[in-house]
Amino acid sequence: MKLLVVVTLLGLISITNGFAAAPSWNFDDPAEIATWTAINQCKLSVANGMLRTESTGGDPYFFPGGEWNKVSYEPFSGATYKNIYMRLKVNETNDWQIYYVTKENTTWGEVQQQTFKVEAKPDFSNIAFLMERGDWQKNTVTRFRVDPGTKAGIIAEIDYISLESPITAVDGKDKLSVAWSALKR
Repeated sequence: MKLLVVVTLLGLISITNGFAAAPSWNFDDPAEIATWTAINQCKLSVANGMLRTESTGGDPYFFPGGEWNKVSYEPFSGATYKNIYMRLKVNETNDWQIYYVTKENTTWGEVQQQTFKVEAKPDFSNIAFLMERGDWQKNTVTRFRVDPGTKAGIIAEIDYISLESPITAVDGKDKLSVAWSALKR
């Protein structure tokens, strides 16, 4: 029996290359962001199955699942998970940034960051941020942060954040949490 458990465990490790599955969040439960930290010039809240971010200054950022030195997810392979997928809506077109650190390079800085233009549209958009700057795709990513804009007043509603793949999303009005809150009125 012990041999079977060891062989099974070794098989699982070799299949996943020793990495955990990449994190993802869909914000259907406000407790999902309990370990999140809005470190700088940013407010976070969850309502109706959406993460709402509001920048209060020119350098807003938050940490999904953690903070500077601690996260609630396991390190993952940047080679396997090259994209960060989001479904979101913003009130104003602006640059967003993703900063990250790896097992191989634990220093936060401009070398390990990617900038993306996020367009303001009337409806939600599915966006894939390809992480091609720095060594994301060569290393084991241990933590990342999201900078939702570069000025005060940027308000975003985020339906999900996933590194695995886009999540099939339903319109906000069709989400169970929204339907349930309408029934309670």
